[in-house]
Amino acid sequence: MDTPTVHSSAAEGLRLLEAAQWDAARQAFEASLASADTPDARDGLGLALWFLGHVEDGIDLRAQAFEAYARAGRCDIAARVGVWVSHQYLLAGRSSAARGWLARADRAATGTDCDGRGWIAVERARHSRDIAERADLARGAMTIARRSGDADLEVFALSLLGLTEVQAGNLAAGMELMEEAMAAATAGRVRNVHTLAEAYCNLIKAATDAGDWDRATEWCDHVDRFARDTGAIPLLGVCRTIHADVLVARGRWIEAEQALAFALDTHARFVPAMGSAGLASMAELRVRQGRLTEAEQLLAGREEHASSLCALARLRIADGRPGVAVALLERVLGAAEGDAVRSTRILAPLVEARLATGDLDAADEAAGRLATLAQDSGILVVEGRARLAAALVAVARGRLDDVVEPARRALAAFARLGMPLDVGESRLLLARALMATAPDAARDEARAALGAFRELGAARAVDAAAAVLRELGEATGAGPRGHGDLTAREEEVLALLQRGMTNAGIAATLVISEKTAGHHVSRILAKLGVRNRAEAAVVGRGPEMGRT
Repeated sequence: MDTPTVHSSAAEGLRLLEAAQWDAARQAFEASLASADTPDARDGLGLALWFLGHVEDGIDLRAQAFEAYARAGRCDIAARVGVWVSHQYLLAGRSSAARGWLARADRAATGTDCDGRGWIAVERARHSRDIAERADLARGAMTIARRSGDADLEVFALSLLGLTEVQAGNLAAGMELMEEAMAAATAGRVRNVHTLAEAYCNLIKAATDAGDWDRATEWCDHVDRFARDTGAIPLLGVCRTIHADVLVARGRWIEAEQALAFALDTHARFVPAMGSAGLASMAELRVRQGRLTEAEQLLAGREEHASSLCALARLRIADGRPGVAVALLERVLGAAEGDAVRSTRILAPLVEARLATGDLDAADEAAGRLATLAQDSGILVVEGRARLAAALVAVARGRLDDVVEPARRALAAFARLGMPLDVGESRLLLARALMATAPDAARDEARAALGAFRELGAARAVDAAAAVLRELGEATGAGPRGHGDLTAREEEVLALLQRGMTNAGIAATLVISEKTAGHHVSRILAKLGVRNRAEAAVVGRGPEMGRT
């Protein structure tokens, strides 16, 4: 998150760091250390090793450099390096060590007019759970950055403040800051690749939180190119996880699986503790696909992370334990106070869980909070969630006349955002509301929902849509699990799977990559609504597939 100040003997290493030539930078700093053991050389070597994937060695060397900088009274660079070490421990889930290092960085800058305090401010912002405090700290960092001319700090603080404003529901102000940060970042004002990558991740997260999928996708593509050009692979894992959330929302589930698989592999190789968000995203996708056993396995032992708790709550709703889901969601809701986006992600499933427990008043209260967030924030995806929740509560109370308007408004919001699963859920609520008064219209809505769910491979939603159509007196043909939806290629893969072939065997037979074979198998499991290959082979032999 910082650019080391170097003596002339390490100047070449610094130039190579800025050019993202990590191995050459490593060699230059090692040569510098051989002639003179300076903190600049240790600092630069630590950063080069971190980018090369030697994470622990990189942290140790930069920690040693911090000690030397602090002893020498070089407060700016000591504070910046200390903050970097602190954040590495935070990412690794070692919050006590992270707080300790942040305190050390703070002490190194105490009693001086030290510009390094700007970096301390942004790190305190990232530690803070109070969104107003986070914004104040980011603004303070921007003031220091502009006074000192630290472009790295200014761009990073801008991106952090923009993200915070979006999360607080101040959409217009937040996105204006994000655009400013993106313009500065792409103009080459940031010298340090690590700082630039983290700023990019803030930008993508802000666009995703705002439901601005087009901008998020555009920025993700830019970050992909940036990461590949620079070899900043450890940081790319975080951005890929955020990108996967965009892909899931837009119905591109196979691509989302690929992004998450990449992110999880990257985290496993570099900083395993950073993989919690990716595992939670993959688990939520598995729940949507009806693959509950796999979701359970992904979440085992990870209940301490907020994202994992939310994913586990969705799993508990799906497996018929909504009371547990309520407890899990209420556990994380308090920590989201003031964060409109995060609160929405908790309140939406909380409405569903409370309805499933029969507590209609509590569900109504949660839906009301969503409505307030939608009105205050002006974020379209929040409005869609709020309208959908209102429609769900109205259905549960038997007030079908009160379902149509919020369901239509939810449908309009999600259609505008390009979110096919949510569009289908809105259509299904409309179908329930129209059953008695306009059965033909209800069938049209339910058929459209069923088609969307089948295309996605959303097995649980397929069941729900098929049930509504059966109530309307219409057979769904393929049964509740959408067994007739396989593509020609998926039919080929299923036939080989029935013969007991592994993914490698399927790949060799069909002349495709093993990864592609795995994605075909995953899609087949989702479409058939089964948990594993053995169940797929049995279901695939059933009469609905036309096999013997």
